[in-house]
Amino acid sequence: MTPNNHKNNQTRRRDLIDRKIIYELDLDARIPITQLAKKLRQPRETINYRIARLVQDGIIRKFVTMIDTAKLGYSVYKMYFKFQNIDKKTEEEAIAWLTQNKYIYWVATAKGKWDLNITIFANNINHFDEIMSGFITRYGQYIQEQEFNTTLSVGIMSKDWILPEQKKYSKIVTFGSKVIDTKIDHTDVEILRILANNARMPAMAIARKIKSTQKIVIYRMKQLEEKGIILGYTTSLDLEKLDMQFFKATIALNTLQPRIRTKIIEYCRNNPHIGFLIFCVGTWPLELELIVKNNTQFYAVMDELRQSIPEIRGYDTMIFPKEYKFDWMPLCYEAER
Repeated sequence: MTPNNHKNNQTRRRDLIDRKIIYELDLDARIPITQLAKKLRQPRETINYRIARLVQDGIIRKFVTMIDTAKLGYSVYKMYFKFQNIDKKTEEEAIAWLTQNKYIYWVATAKGKWDLNITIFANNINHFDEIMSGFITRYGQYIQEQEFNTTLSVGIMSKDWILPEQKKYSKIVTFGSKVIDTKIDHTDVEILRILANNARMPAMAIARKIKSTQKIVIYRMKQLEEKGIILGYTTSLDLEKLDMQFFKATIALNTLQPRIRTKIIEYCRNNPHIGFLIFCVGTWPLELELIVKNNTQFYAVMDELRQSIPEIRGYDTMIFPKEYKFDWMPLCYEAER
């Protein structure tokens, strides 16, 4: 074997190890290093180093906890904006205003029919109106068109596009559906606020922050998992650094009977490029968010979907060049390095 071939093989091996690490952390961001090292048959030091490098390079932006905010009494609302006569500075100010609001959990610029897409946690429609009224008062003159919908449920698919060579039936985690106010106390809330953007933080470190004990934190986390408030632990990735793109399709259907809903879910679980599956109430009943290499791959997936689900009337396309915020809980703490 020539030196160049050896180097190329080492590079491919290193890339595959990184991708396997990212995939396993997607499934469980709190997996212990010793367990991950054993699973991937790598030295513990190698796994530690590679995770640190993935974080340092910004490929892993943060480790996040999937929290079912419907069980905390919050509904999820989405807004789509098309701007007019807005300069770059004003647009940046508007985005900054949105990202600073603790109840707005997702903010992303878009290309396509809409220029901006945001998602809001609110206790009820009046709370939602209160949040958005402040934005409209400031920036309403720049809004040419807007759209609104209410999220019914969200299916979060495992990131199987990371290892496309390993064909899988995607794991799906669902949150939303019925909004109920599960009774939890201040300690539980503080644990959730920390874990939302710091899913790998050790229980001892959490205990120090909330002036409690490691034993209590571990017990409370287990209780939050059993109540279905904590749904799992995963990663937030910089897709651009992985040469991937983030698309959304807002889909109109002739009908969304239970059997059609089941067919859609099954299709998504068998396609590695579906990231999020969202059922909603509004102008359209379904949104799919896809992680793909390019628009050719996106349209190939959508063509296949339309062949599988002939009840689809049509869809609009958005691509998100930049994501400014993605928090799993209102009033949560920032990610810590």
